Amino acid sequence: MSYSSDLKEELIAGAPRSGCCRRNYLRGLFANAGATQEHKIILRLSSAAARHECARVYREQYKKEALIEGNHMLFASEKLFCDLSAGRPQFVCPKCAGNYLRGVAVTCASATDPEKAYRLEFNLADAEHLGYLADFFAERGLEYKQRRRERDHTYYFKKSADIEEILSVLGANNALFALMNAKITHEIRNNANREANCDALNIKKAVDAAERVLTAIDKIRACARFEAMPEELRETARLRTEYGEASLSELAKLHNPPLTKSGLSHRLQRIIRFAEGI
Repeated sequence: MSYSSDLKEELIAGAPRSGCCRRNYLRGLFANAGATQEHKIILRLSSAAARHECARVYREQYKKEALIEGNHMLFASEKLFCDLSAGRPQFVCPKCAGNYLRGVAVTCASATDPEKAYRLEFNLADAEHLGYLADFFAERGLEYKQRRRERDHTYYFKKSADIEEILSVLGANNALFALMNAKITHEIRNNANREANCDALNIKKAVDAAERVLTAIDKIRACARFEAMPEELRETARLRTEYGEASLSELAKLHNPPLTKSGLSHRLQRIIRFAEGI
């Protein structure tokens, strides 16, 4: 099962069974429905779970059976046609709007596995329901993006916070927790990568600094100016040459008496300046 399929199954399991919420849930389920000249309703769904759910709700609400052939469904009910043509869905109780969106999500939505990317989209061909969705999202301050095609229109979300809000409204707690866990995993992984990159950068800086000092010492020796340096710089130069792979902390402790890291860094800079002055 994919994340998107699991989400649909969770939404179906929590579907309302009666009252105003079921009416709005049905309106959402049939958001992409079309009608024939004989007032029959046709619906094309690629999800088997969504087809079975539409058939169940239709059977319970209208006491009829849907005709299913492949991905296509046919509903021969004048009452269903009238209900779907009744204008804007009426949200009677506080849960009606969420259940309308639940129905739309079952038949028209798809979600990307949050382990791979954050994306939730609603694909509709009906302009009227597109308007209902746009109002729903606007009322909640949700920022959707749009993609138009010849026969349909897609609203999609790529911000995890917006997707979390929608899943919360839908009551899809399992999908919501999966998204939140994926975010935590991504954050831990990104932090580990940043730390690794920082360590690698620090190592490179240390290696480059050591190379600069060794190059300076070689130049001083080649110009026969090594003995011209003060004794403390000669000591540091000899130790740096002998212990070329030692860290600054290790090199500082090799001096007699031991130096601090800042004291050692100061000496190394003096050696470099001495070489540059030759």
